[in-house]
Amino acid sequence: MTKVKTCPRCFQLMWPKETDLEYLDENTVRTKCPHCHELVRIKLVMEGSNAAGPKMGH
Repeated sequence: MTKVKTCPRCFQLMWPKETDLEYLDENTVRTKCPHCHELVRIKLVMEGSNAAGPKMGH
């Protein structure tokens, strides 16, 4: 996953790399924000045209 994601803590854009991700389950990954250095969780979209991509906060 190399999509742009907004950090839910500091709201700055980040580009998480596959190597920086920790898979918590099949729907959720965790990574560290490069700006605020907080661990953040990212939900993965499982249905629709964006399936298997990151949920972009919609």
